[in-house]
Amino acid sequence: MGRAVVIPAAGARAGRRRSLPDYRHQRQRRPRPLSAARGVHAAAPLGRGTLVGPDRLLRPGGTALDEARRVIADLVSLRDAPRSKPRLRILLWALAICIVLGAIEFGEPLDDTFKAARDILRSRPASGEIVVIGIDDRTGARYGGFSFSRRIDAKLVDKLFAAGAERVFFDRVYADETNPADDAAFAAALARHPGRVFLGAISPPGESQERVETLPRPQFRKVAPYRSLNGGNTPFMLSAKLAFADRFEGKLVPSLSSEIAGWPVSAKGYYRPDWSIRMATVPTYSFVDVIDGRVPKLALAGKDVIVGPTSPTLRDVYPILFQGRFAGVYFHVIGAETLRAGTPRDWGWLPPFGSAVLLSCLFLLAQRRLTRLLTIAVALATFAALPVFLASRLIEVDVFPALLLVAIVAYRGFSLARVEATRRTNPASDLPNLVALIESEAGDAPTVIALKLRNQAEIVASFPNDVARALIGEVERRLRVAGGSDQLYHGEDGLFWTSRQPVSDELLQHLRGLHKLLAQPIQLGDRSVDLLTAFGIDGSTDRPLTSRIASATLSAEEAARANEIWKLYDPQRNHAAAWQLSLMGRLDFAIESGELWVAYQPKVSLPTRQIVGMEALVRWNHPTAGPLNPVQFIAAAEAHNKIAALTYFVLDRALADLAALHAAGHMMGVSVNLSPKLLEESDLVERLSEALARHRVLPSDVTLEITETGDLLSVPGSIETMQRLVATGVKLSIDDYGTGNATLEYLARLPSHEVKIDRTFITDLDQNRDNLILVRATLEMAHRLGRHVVAEGVENEEVLRLLQKLGCDIAQGYLLSRPIPFADLLALLDADSAPDRVRLVIS
Repeated sequence: MGRAVVIPAAGARAGRRRSLPDYRHQRQRRPRPLSAARGVHAAAPLGRGTLVGPDRLLRPGGTALDEARRVIADLVSLRDAPRSKPRLRILLWALAICIVLGAIEFGEPLDDTFKAARDILRSRPASGEIVVIGIDDRTGARYGGFSFSRRIDAKLVDKLFAAGAERVFFDRVYADETNPADDAAFAAALARHPGRVFLGAISPPGESQERVETLPRPQFRKVAPYRSLNGGNTPFMLSAKLAFADRFEGKLVPSLSSEIAGWPVSAKGYYRPDWSIRMATVPTYSFVDVIDGRVPKLALAGKDVIVGPTSPTLRDVYPILFQGRFAGVYFHVIGAETLRAGTPRDWGWLPPFGSAVLLSCLFLLAQRRLTRLLTIAVALATFAALPVFLASRLIEVDVFPALLLVAIVAYRGFSLARVEATRRTNPASDLPNLVALIESEAGDAPTVIALKLRNQAEIVASFPNDVARALIGEVERRLRVAGGSDQLYHGEDGLFWTSRQPVSDELLQHLRGLHKLLAQPIQLGDRSVDLLTAFGIDGSTDRPLTSRIASATLSAEEAARANEIWKLYDPQRNHAAAWQLSLMGRLDFAIESGELWVAYQPKVSLPTRQIVGMEALVRWNHPTAGPLNPVQFIAAAEAHNKIAALTYFVLDRALADLAALHAAGHMMGVSVNLSPKLLEESDLVERLSEALARHRVLPSDVTLEITETGDLLSVPGSIETMQRLVATGVKLSIDDYGTGNATLEYLARLPSHEVKIDRTFITDLDQNRDNLILVRATLEMAHRLGRHVVAEGVENEEVLRLLQKLGCDIAQGYLLSRPIPFADLLALLDADSAPDRVRLVIS
């Protein structure tokens, strides 16, 4: 509701196959068993030149001029940003990404693939010193399955030792009980060869108290030691790892491969077998052939033998990339041969990653493309060849994070180089642009010269085809022939160059000569055209290059307007223009930093004596100039195409505050000023709708006040845009009515809801009879057209009562309230009518 107006005074069992673990997140996490099947496991005539122009400001903060600002506005930040910053950002982002991926071993599958490829390069056969006795399909067929009597196992043990085997290892656990007699026979065979027969044992990953260990039966453990069969596959089963040792019954027990290799075990851990050893070359004989005596003794004599399942039926078969699928028993053989060759070490991803960081830094610091290419070549060669060499020394490294870092840095670095080349080149001529000039080392040159091609646009527009490039090319050719400059720069408003010759009669005579040369007709296609030119000169070396470019540009503009050959920049003129420009240069920062803020002036309904709305008015507290006159900076914003940013800032703040008022129970609307220029913006309606939705404000609570100082009926599409605005539900108001181009047609055609009579007719309404007649007529006409009328500039009570008597709908002015901050407005709406704080205005 409105409020009467008051004004502030101031584990698994043996014989059951286990799934293999994915341990990509923890390199030393215990893998699960490699296999298991019943006890089996495995893993522009001119006048004379004159002086012009300023650059020093009346007040601090500005460094450029009005006409030149559009040329360099987007260049200052490029100059100020060191060349290294984007490269540093590339490196830091790439480092962050790769470190995270390396830490979680995200690239382990790719590293496994790289390692497998290196293994192929180093491929070699097995030594033949370890023999596999396979429990194959023939064995299953002979004994009616694979759960055959342990007497047969006992017989196998005796025959192996009889053939001269050195030691016998079983890739089986023998944890379950079978026929007592058979078990006894097997135990007896084990006892006959003490310390030479080893059984298997498995356990699940982890160290929990519920951990179940699968061990051989006690009667077998008494006569034969057991060894760990634990191991596991890497992600996607591309490779496998085996344990050095594991804990069983509270003590450290070597793995089967460690025992075979005679590896001294002092701690748990896992290693990657040397998969360059081809499993297909491991000597293998069938279980039944040993039983039947068909295996030559020389094949077994003095060798270690591993007995384990090789039949696909037992599903104890696992893949190794580029080798194929093999039974788990072969994994133990390759593990043992690896340990016999030396100490397997896993350096992980950090050593190659450190090398990649160094190479990436060298790449980003390189100035020449060839140097960058060579750096990438060195990186690729290093990460391709060095791991192969290390692998031959049983040292494994993970290169995925390093390769990824080099790839990201190379891609982003080359992209940045292309962007920088594009950023420093004018596509209309392929000449360096002003960015290249600003970033060059020409800042200390005594003279900066700008050449404005005064009628370039007219020439280009008169041809059916694009002749801009040919025109610029001919101008460039003539300048070079005349020795104008070693390096020309093509900007939006013409050509630029620097000269080591200070401003002097000699330089000015040279420019007159260039002007005569360029005034000669230029042949473009089948037509001859005359080019009009003007030069701008800046000879002040005590200012930044960007400011000097702006000064030269402004001087050229002045020379063109004065129809002169050249103008020399004079820093003692146009101070006001410079100050205005400095304000616009600071506008965006002022919005972001809070220098700009929104004040609200209450609008009072005369019939109800309640505050029914508020007008949002922008204010600027400049850090050095103090509070600025809104007329000053709003007009500047209009002139410099900054009005959109200013308007949307006010709109967004007003909607946010209106939503807060509604939430506090103060239901009213808000008015926001809208420049007629914005009616030409194609996205005006969409941005307004988006802001309304974002702040959850009803369109009917918003009034857009459009000044009628310009002829809105002549602006293309203005009526259509206004109709689209009305269609969204917002209200339109004709602001400053009576001061501009308003006609009866104007008032009738514009889809407005409200007419706001300008303060020049209201302030002395009680003393000026002519204004009284005009206001009365306006009120009658607007009401008959269905418009509400707002009177602004109410400064005394007599005017207020007169407006009420005339039937005016809403009043606004200093009598009622000056524009106040939102917090004060909220306090005004919330406060009680205490005599020391408020007074009634309408009685």
